Amino acid sequence: MNEKEIQSFSLETLLTVNEPRPEDLYFDGCLIASRVKIMDTVNIDLFRYPTRLDAFAILFCSEGSISFTSGLRRHTLDAKMLFVFLPGSILQVESIRPESSVYTVIYEEEFIRRINIDIKLLSRLFLSVEKQPCLRLCEAEWAGITGSFAEIRSESLPRPGDVYSPEILRSMIRTLAYKVCRIIGRHIESQPAPETSARSRNDEYFNQFMSELTKHYMQERSVGFYAGQLHLTPKYLTTIIRKTSGRTAAEWIDDYVVLEAKNLLKYSTMSIQEIAYCLNFPNQSFFGKYFRSHTGMTPSAYRMSK
Repeated sequence: MNEKEIQSFSLETLLTVNEPRPEDLYFDGCLIASRVKIMDTVNIDLFRYPTRLDAFAILFCSEGSISFTSGLRRHTLDAKMLFVFLPGSILQVESIRPESSVYTVIYEEEFIRRINIDIKLLSRLFLSVEKQPCLRLCEAEWAGITGSFAEIRSESLPRPGDVYSPEILRSMIRTLAYKVCRIIGRHIESQPAPETSARSRNDEYFNQFMSELTKHYMQERSVGFYAGQLHLTPKYLTTIIRKTSGRTAAEWIDDYVVLEAKNLLKYSTMSIQEIAYCLNFPNQSFFGKYFRSHTGMTPSAYRMSK
C-alpha cells in the first residue's frame, strides 16, 4: 500500500485490525458479523475508528439502535432497519444502545463477481438511496432477511468432507443480496417523483459540492475554491449548503479533512509530518494547530489513543 495515497481498506485488511469473533462468518471474500445484546454503550469493535472500506456493506439492526456516521452524515439505525454502504465511503460507529443487536454483511467486489451478482445493478440501487440510506423493513421483509441469516448460520457449521457446502453458502449469500436489492427497489418505487423547485436546485448544488469535495479535499480547504468549481460566489454557496444540510460549506470541508487525518493517523505508518504534507498543509506545526482546534487533541495524542 502506498503510504501517501488515501487509505482505503479491503475487507481482508479490516480483519487484520479487528479480528473476527468466533460467531462471525468469513467466507471467500464475504463477512457476516453479528453483535447480539451488546452491553458497550460507546463502541463496538468493527468500525470503531473512521474506516474507508473498499467493499459493499449492509448494516442490519434487529433490536435497539446504533448511531454512526457515513460520508460525514450522522445516521441512527433502529430496530428492523437496514443501511446500505457504497465502496469508498467512510464509516464510523459512534454509539449503540445497550442490549442492541446488529448484523453486518460486507461483500468484496470480487466475491460479488464470483457469485454472479450484477455489480452495476447493485451500485445503481445503492446510489438511488444514497440520500436516505436507512430503510425500514416491513414484517415480511424482515422475516425474509432473518430467515436468510439463520440458513447461512446453519450451513456454515463444520461439515468435514462436504464438497457441496461452499456452493450452497454462495447461493444463500447471493439470495440474501438479492433480497436486499428487492427491498431497495420497493423503497425507490414508493418515493414521489422529484419536482423542479428551488429546493431541488439547492439539492443539486449540494450534491455537486459534495462531489467536488470528495475529489479535492486533500488539496483544497477554501470555500472559494469549491464556489469557483460550481461557478457561484462563496457567500451564495455557503447559503445554499446551510439551507440544504444545516451546516456550512466550511464545516463540511473541515470535517472531511479531519476525518481523513484521523484515518491516516490511526491506520497508516506515515509520520505526522508526512500526513501534514499529504493533506497539503504548509508544515507539521500548522497541521497540528488545525487538528487540535477541531478535535481538542494533538495528532500524536490521537494516534496513541485507544
